[in-house]
Amino acid sequence: MSAAGAVTHGTRLDGGRITVAVLALLAAAIGAFLTYERARGTLPPCPVGGGGCATVQHSRYAELAGIPVSTFGMLGGLALFGSTFLRTASAPLVTFGIALVGALFSAYLTSLEAFTINAWCAWCVTSAVLWWLAAIVAGGRAYRALGADA
Repeated sequence: MSAAGAVTHGTRLDGGRITVAVLALLAAAIGAFLTYERARGTLPPCPVGGGGCATVQHSRYAELAGIPVSTFGMLGGLALFGSTFLRTASAPLVTFGIALVGALFSAYLTSLEAFTINAWCAWCVTSAVLWWLAAIVAGGRAYRALGADA
């Protein structure tokens, strides 16, 4: 494939790119909301009840190096969103890399909810689902981009 073709491929607006961008914004919004609630010193309303959100938010796992985990989710979502605007042949790989890191980190946090904290936060689980969907869609885009360059 020519260099011009690679740039054209990188700038094309496709459904996968739009899907990842929307998923990234939703994940960033959840992270921003949870970070905001934590900064205010309040607990987010738990959409499914039962107090799981409060239990997770008060656990020692709600922070990493003194930074709320939700802040990492917000910043990661913004980085993922920004990556959908990259205009290089490797852009789909960068997007997939960010999405995969976010999905794996979410899987780690979800496993803590299941096996260590013994409580579920609906916001956190929703965020994890968004990250995994983004990784799947971004992975498909990256796979197609690699196939186009072969």
